[in-house]
Amino acid sequence: MDFFSLRVGMDGTFSAEKFLDYICSAGRSVHKDGAGANLRYSVTGNTLTMTVQVSGRDTAKQKQSIIDDLALGMASFIIDVHETRLAVNIVSKRYSFSSREERLSVEQSFRNLLTGSEEGDIAARRRRMRGIVSALGEYLQDHDYLDLDGFISFRLADYMDELRETVDMAVEEYLLDRQYEEFIHLLQYFVHFQEPLTPLIHLMHKEDREFSILNEQFAKISTPPPGGVIAKIADQEMEMEDMVVSSLISLSPDRIIIHTLHPDAQIIATIRRIFGDRAELCLGCPHCRPFHQEARRRDQGT
Repeated sequence: MDFFSLRVGMDGTFSAEKFLDYICSAGRSVHKDGAGANLRYSVTGNTLTMTVQVSGRDTAKQKQSIIDDLALGMASFIIDVHETRLAVNIVSKRYSFSSREERLSVEQSFRNLLTGSEEGDIAARRRRMRGIVSALGEYLQDHDYLDLDGFISFRLADYMDELRETVDMAVEEYLLDRQYEEFIHLLQYFVHFQEPLTPLIHLMHKEDREFSILNEQFAKISTPPPGGVIAKIADQEMEMEDMVVSSLISLSPDRIIIHTLHPDAQIIATIRRIFGDRAELCLGCPHCRPFHQEARRRDQGT
């Protein structure tokens, strides 16, 4: 008879029963008092020790089935239970934060990446899962004892590297978001104290970040080059697709009517945040309908 011995340190975030649920539900080969594999476990302090005994007539086949199920169960446990804690440890070692709120914001950012429902997040999680299953399966082929915590630390180098990349990405996203918010607040402050220079502007939004800036009579306006503070902001902070914001601030309208079929677009939200009550939406009027129809014809090549 063959035996596998597993050792897992419990840090209070899970119970022995929770770990066993992952192991036993991974397949039919491993379960309590089973005919194919007998499972016994004990808990001493914060350590769970589990023994799996291979039984049955076709021992080699049964052993492979048990290895597959153990690998799948432990990989699921690592992804579901350990992964976020591992990422938190990476953050604490690689970064320092000015406040608890800042650290929690970063943690929420990488939690979203690790457990997100977006197609890319799901694909990345499946890739991590496959890598862990493969590493555990290969190890159990040649070893009958496994310390799960040690295995994660010393045998899952590729997995830990990917976690570090995810953490770095989350920190970068957080810093970009914070920079964006600071940028928006600066422009809001500037607009608030700026004297209106233009009574009314019609902003015709085609799609994405394509705009036409028109005056009260719906004639195209030649926007002056930004100067002073706005020129510096545009040069250092703004990307090319956001230059419409710079143009609007240079014109300093008392009122902006945004004609759009895409009111939820990010650039529309940005303009409305910056100009506040000065900006209003038009989702269809006699003046903008022909503009949108012409834009659709150009897109369709007709």
